[in-house]
Amino acid sequence: MVQRTNDNHFLPQAYLKPWSVDGKRVWGYRTLVSRESVPLWTRRSIRGTGFQRHLYTEISHGGESDDFERWIEADYETPAQGAIAKVLRGEALSAVDWERLAMLLAAQDVRTPTSYLESMDRWGKEMPELLSSTLKESVERLERASMDELTRASGGDGEPDFFKGVFRIRVENPADERADGKIQAEVVLGRHFWLQSQRHLLTHTAKVLRSHKWSIAEPKAGNTWTTSDHPVVRLNYYEPGKYDLKAGWGSRGSELMMPLSPRHLLYTQVEHERPDRFVFSAYQTQEVQRILAERAHRWIFAQSPFDRVTWLRPRHVSAEAFKAEQEEWRQWHKKQIAAEVAE
Repeated sequence: MVQRTNDNHFLPQAYLKPWSVDGKRVWGYRTLVSRESVPLWTRRSIRGTGFQRHLYTEISHGGESDDFERWIEADYETPAQGAIAKVLRGEALSAVDWERLAMLLAAQDVRTPTSYLESMDRWGKEMPELLSSTLKESVERLERASMDELTRASGGDGEPDFFKGVFRIRVENPADERADGKIQAEVVLGRHFWLQSQRHLLTHTAKVLRSHKWSIAEPKAGNTWTTSDHPVVRLNYYEPGKYDLKAGWGSRGSELMMPLSPRHLLYTQVEHERPDRFVFSAYQTQEVQRILAERAHRWIFAQSPFDRVTWLRPRHVSAEAFKAEQEEWRQWHKKQIAAEVAE
């Protein structure tokens, strides 16, 4: 019997190994600490880094399932390992190699705790309007469909396939045939919705990444790339000191990047072309180093302590904030199960 995985690694262990000298540990810098006396940099086990318990656990057929993590590993992590090895050896990459690296970037962009937190914030603002439009579309569909057609489309339970598992569409028919019926749209925002959105993004939206011209960018000699607990950057860069990290995967001019090692950065600028391999200038290297540190959530990782990080991303010292965050993650699985069972 295959053992279920509860410690869900949102950073693949193989991904972090290029930053390790001994293949087992990396240097880590924490952006939130409980007290000033916590060392700036500590050596951390790769196996014990970049994971969260039950981050991807799903409730399926009355039990817990780790199908999501196994899917990500089989379809995105493992296929990219050969391409990463070629990058590290300086070999030419095939079209398939570039595609696999692009899809790994997509997976790393959507699967982290940072992605969950930012998605929840966005959905909290956008969901009322989305539910309203969903309800309107459902009403229009009901008005066009006969009852037989509706039953066939919904699998017999009044819930269209498109919404199964995410949106709950309730149709209430009154006992009095002369009275109007009611239709309601509901959604529970949380882990289940997040995992479903990742499946949709990776199997549909991420296809746009395959059409971009990708490159491997190296830092100016004497410099290295760090990585973090959210290694993907989606950059809209307007001018020095003016940029945001909200670019789309397919927006013209957007710069998408993810470190693959201390010397290699997967890079593209949408609808622009660069050589397969190139070196950033000293200024560009420093800008990318700063942006990589800014995009980190709670951890920055390096091959050796990187002093510049301490002022690129000063850590926040708060015993209260640290304790509250730790407690929130301890309660994560319990709260998500309660929400999912109530759906």
